[in-house]
Amino acid sequence: IETVPLAACPECEAEIHVDDDVDKGQIIHCEECEARLEVVGLDPIELDLAMEDEEDDYDDEDEERY
Repeated sequence: IETVPLAACPECEAEIHVDDDVDKGQIIHCEECEARLEVVGLDPIELDLAMEDEEDDYDDEDEERY
């Protein structure tokens, strides 16, 4: 029987099912609170709140200028 790795959301404590082939640094989302989470550890699986994607912020600023 294959088990799916579980991790806890640091925001709402919900259990999150993580893919077996998840990589450190990968971004996933909590299905409960929709927090953006980064995989920071693999054994055991550890999640932390991900920083907002800086590229998105720059794109928004560029659009406002034009």
